[in-house]
Amino acid sequence: MRMTGFGIDPTGAAIKKTLRGILRKTGLDKSQRPYRFCRVDIDTDDSVAREFKQVFNLLNYTKTSNTDYSAQKYPAGYHSIDLNDQRLSGQRDPRARLAQVPIDFAGKSVLDLGSNQGGMLLQLADRLKWGVGVDFDHRMVNAANRIKSAKGASPLNFYVFDLQKEDLQIIRDFLPEQRADVCFLLSVCMWLTNWRTVIEFAASIADSVLFESNGTPEQQRDQIEYLGNLLPNVTFLSGESSDDTGQSNRKLLLARR
Repeated sequence: MRMTGFGIDPTGAAIKKTLRGILRKTGLDKSQRPYRFCRVDIDTDDSVAREFKQVFNLLNYTKTSNTDYSAQKYPAGYHSIDLNDQRLSGQRDPRARLAQVPIDFAGKSVLDLGSNQGGMLLQLADRLKWGVGVDFDHRMVNAANRIKSAKGASPLNFYVFDLQKEDLQIIRDFLPEQRADVCFLLSVCMWLTNWRTVIEFAASIADSVLFESNGTPEQQRDQIEYLGNLLPNVTFLSGESSDDTGQSNRKLLLARR
């Protein structure tokens, strides 16, 4: 395995933050209150305003998952979303993350494993040949598909799929072609007991994997090492997730054959 770029700097703060995230994900952390969803009225003769309110409602509804990645305190939830010349801010900024990636996505195909609200693919919609996102949470997928419709992003499709409980080979049946040019696997592996199998699938379905590690420093080191054993050319793009000030210890890297 050949790596260039950043290493991992283990800190106690990173470990504590990761453990808090695991507790929230499993429901053992009682400090996070259930999100109180309130739907805004969409009745208006202005079709653009009505569509924006519909998207706003669906993004708000994703927060009822009460998971660490539902990003309750942000207007858009996890991903910042641009729609009709308006921007709803999220916990993560797809534009900032993609600005670090040395790939020309024009005409490329992308599979996003754990796509959440679809923000990464939606940011690339006008450039891609096609994009497919999968996520286990129907709320996230519903929001992604509604935003796709609002943006006229016809090259994209989003599906409900549980990476941990379902046969990963089924994902191949979602794809317009046999393989993707790039597979996104971003800040997902910490939540999966079968993360090695998911990394293997990502490496088998695409020539390049855009990967963001997450978890304790030890977890991240194991994830990166395992990916590097499958795809030998690994370049670290960022030593921190700078678009997310609340949890900046994650690493972004690009692995290629």
